[in-house]
Amino acid sequence: MERVLRVRGAEQPVIAADDPGLMLGLTVFDTLRCYDGVPFRLDAHLDRLEASAVAMGIALVDRGRVREEILSVCRDDWRVRYMVTAGGAHVVDAAPLDPARVGAPLKAARIAWSPAPGLAGSVKHGSRAGWILTAQKLGVDEVLLVDEESVLLEANRSSVFGVIGGEVYTPALDGRMLDGVTRSALLEAGAEAGIVCHETQLDAYAEYEELYLASTLKELAPVTELDGVAGPGAGPVGARLHAAFRALVARETARV
Repeated sequence: MERVLRVRGAEQPVIAADDPGLMLGLTVFDTLRCYDGVPFRLDAHLDRLEASAVAMGIALVDRGRVREEILSVCRDDWRVRYMVTAGGAHVVDAAPLDPARVGAPLKAARIAWSPAPGLAGSVKHGSRAGWILTAQKLGVDEVLLVDEESVLLEANRSSVFGVIGGEVYTPALDGRMLDGVTRSALLEAGAEAGIVCHETQLDAYAEYEELYLASTLKELAPVTELDGVAGPGAGPVGARLHAAFRALVARETARV
């Protein structure tokens, strides 16, 4: 599989051994998707990358240059991951998107969670070992983060969308979760399609008719297994929402 991996200012894709990004996990990143070579909502991704960098005390130099570096690797249906370390390394990792991930059924498990001290859930950082290891031990694709009051916040790589009574519900942003670019686009698409969407607190143990995880690379994917038993999975409301999202993407990434 063709792949592009670059580190700014280095002839080879290497990072200094004493970079705090490697030594202490101090990195921020963002991942976007190209549709027929056109990046979807690049500015929204750059805004989030900049905000995460500020929160982590990481210098993100020259937004215009970052934009150029991303655009230089946008091809066909590719995904692009841009990472910045506390040591000043800017890493571009781009490769063809795995189409099997888009809308594919997912296994998930609910876990108790609270934000790390000094690190808001709205920051897209690279310190993800705990989530990854927990998901591996539970044998799931992602974990659903639940606070002490049984409020469902998000998944470790995704926003959450549930359907109750034929209407869509997603957690309201309160600083404890990521402001997902795909999440925002799905809400816009839903409004355009006449789908009732609510941003509110979600009960982690509510009886959802349909349940989905949403992100840049999976778009909208049904949760077909939850805590080791059959999950709500997909349904007609999610199908309409996903179709509306794809129509929105097509309009925004159309070449003129």
